[in-house]
Formats: sequence, C-alpha cells, structure tokens
Amino acid sequence: MNKIKALIAAFTLSMSVLPSFAATDEGNFAVYGWGARDCKTIIAVLQGDAAAQARGQLAEWISGYITAQNRSSDSVYDIVPVKSHYALVSLTQSICANNLDQSLEGVISAIVQNFSTLKLSTESSIVTLTYNDQSVDLNEATLRIVQDFLVANDHLDAAAADGKFGPQTAMALERWQEASGLSPNGLPDIVTLFFLAQKLR
Repeated sequence: MNKIKALIAAFTLSMSVLPSFAATDEGNFAVYGWGARDCKTIIAVLQGDAAAQARGQLAEWISGYITAQNRSSDSVYDIVPVKSHYALVSLTQSICANNLDQSLEGVISAIVQNFSTLKLSTESSIVTLTYNDQSVDLNEATLRIVQDFLVANDHLDAAAADGKFGPQTAMALERWQEASGLSPNGLPDIVTLFFLAQKLR
C-alpha cells in the first residue's frame, strides 16, 4: 500500500506542469463550489461529522466536472473510464492527503488528464466484472483496452483478448498488478486503471 501512496504522491507533484486551457492569457479562470477549496479543507470535511453527506456532494461536483469535460472535448464520449464517482472521491481524497495546498479543481483536472488516455470516443455498454466475490462496473471498450495492454506487456495471450472478462484476463491482471506493486485482485478497479493510464501516456 505504501508503494501506491508513493506513486500517487509522485503523480500529483506533476500537476503544476499540466497544460492550462484557461480563458485568460495569464491562465486565470473562475472556480466555483467544491473546486475552489484547497485539499486541506477537503480532507477535513471528508473526515468530519457530515462525511457521508460531503462524499455525496463531492461525487456530484466531480460528475458535473467530468460532464463538462465530455461536452467540451473534441471526439470524446467519456473522458474517464471510472463508472463510480464515489470511487473517484476516494482517489481524490488519497491524492489530496499528499498535496494539502493544491486546489481540489487542480487535483480533479490532473486525475482527468491522467485518465484521458483511456477515453472513449463512442458510447460503449457497461458490464459488471466479478472475480473472487468482488465486482467493478466498466465499459466493454475499456475492458478491451485493458486486455490489449496486458497482451502488449506479455501478461495475456492474444487469443484471450476477446473483449470478454474471464479467468484468463483476471489472472493476467493479477500478475500485472502484483508486478506493479498493486493489490492483485484481478479486477480493473480505479487504482489499477489509474496506473494503467499512466503507463499508456
């Protein structure tokens, strides 16, 4: 788990060098709501007395942010592969814990930029993948990207990359997760997709 935190911390240090698409020449733009808060404040709210309500509100803010990115990006149907925005709240909280002075908007922007290597250009059916009594929801097109990645990295035989999730894909994913220092659960969960997206950059 410490390796995951270290990798997330290393990722977030690069947020300041992401390209800016702001409206002014100076790179300034207005930020509203949750996005205007710094990570220190976000962490305090997510650990406070109204944590459950705060997680729901933050998930809604992130959903709106992603929707705006989908609408304004050319040739993009969905810019992130994650179907649970509550999982994105957990990832955001982990990144914020290592970057207390960053704005929430900056963190979400960096997460979206990272996940953009897995973006979908057209609609794709969502399937529920289950392995060892755990499940994740994923687009079929994203599963195919994961399988192609596993084939390219010699963890999955090309014949098994059929766009369907079965034991061969799960075991290949377990091998890659273990080799990458991730929890080898055999599922393309949010942490796995986060690091796989980095490898595709």
